[in-house]
Amino acid sequence: MKRLLVDLKDRSYPVWVGAGVHAQAGRILSRLGFDSPPIVVSNAKVLRLHGEVLIAALQKTFGSPTLIRIGDGEQYKNQKTLAQIYEGLFRARADRHSWIVALGGGVVGDVAGYAAATFMRGIPYVGVPTTLLSQVDSSVGGKVAINVAHGKNLIGAFHQPAAVLSDTATLRTLPARELASGLYEVVKCGAIRSRRLLSYLESRLNAVLAVEPRETAHAILEAVRIKADVVARDERENNLRAILNFGHTVGHALEAASNYRRFKHGEAVAWGMIAAAELSVSLGKMKAEEARRFAQLIQRIEALPSLRGISAEGVWRALRHDKKSVGGTIRMVLLQSLGHAQLVTDLDPGHLRRFVTSFLNSAVMRQ
Repeated sequence: MKRLLVDLKDRSYPVWVGAGVHAQAGRILSRLGFDSPPIVVSNAKVLRLHGEVLIAALQKTFGSPTLIRIGDGEQYKNQKTLAQIYEGLFRARADRHSWIVALGGGVVGDVAGYAAATFMRGIPYVGVPTTLLSQVDSSVGGKVAINVAHGKNLIGAFHQPAAVLSDTATLRTLPARELASGLYEVVKCGAIRSRRLLSYLESRLNAVLAVEPRETAHAILEAVRIKADVVARDERENNLRAILNFGHTVGHALEAASNYRRFKHGEAVAWGMIAAAELSVSLGKMKAEEARRFAQLIQRIEALPSLRGISAEGVWRALRHDKKSVGGTIRMVLLQSLGHAQLVTDLDPGHLRRFVTSFLNSAVMRQ
């Protein structure tokens, strides 16, 4: 196991990565000061695949945890599920000294984390991500949220976990599509901060896709290290942290325009990254050759869902509601080159709207 620290002064926390982390959960968390049975939020599928070892480790150290089961899928990251968690907490007679363990992928982590942020004005939670996407992205950084009709993650908070326990053994149970969805986020980290990580993925992609232990752990650790460094420098996204949203502006819009049913989150972000790279080229910020190289790496991972039938007008409406918009101005993270990102705040709306239509049309023709 490897340990990284997300350095946020009094809100700092460790991220543990490696095979067998679940079995060590009780020992790790007791050293952080936890001493009572936790409340575990998860779904039936994750509990069946990964619950036994983790719950046994927690029970051995803290006594029997309370289980709150929620639905499986992005469509459950909503106010109804949040209310379900609150009700479970009240039934368990939770108080300000209670703590939550979020066992699952990004949906579980986000909605359970938001429940923790708001229950009794905030109780601790521990992230136990079981997908590659959640291990390298949503579990680190303290962003917790739910989706609403107007868009993704528009109701949320910053609430840092007390710890993150990422057991790489869980990745062997992932379908290829889920694994690919997470790997797109690793690619994102390389795109914004590390040309070296992108080169590593280009040369060792087959090994990572096969979940070879050494290569997979290296990719996860490098992605987490990049995100942890960015979060430590800008916890509440006043400036630098915005680069972590590379690909997310168009990606979130694609998810909203398809009612969150066509894409895995990482797949939508992958399309969003390709779009952002092409927009960077159209604005003269990035060389076309680098954008092509970048798109080729993404497309080697897994065939992306088609954009056929996605409404350009629907994407445009969602873009206008993006969280990074200020005063009605859409801001996007673009690339100057591979490994170097920047937040662009002066995009011309007309150019961007025309680009969205052109991109969707060309993407459909290429597939």
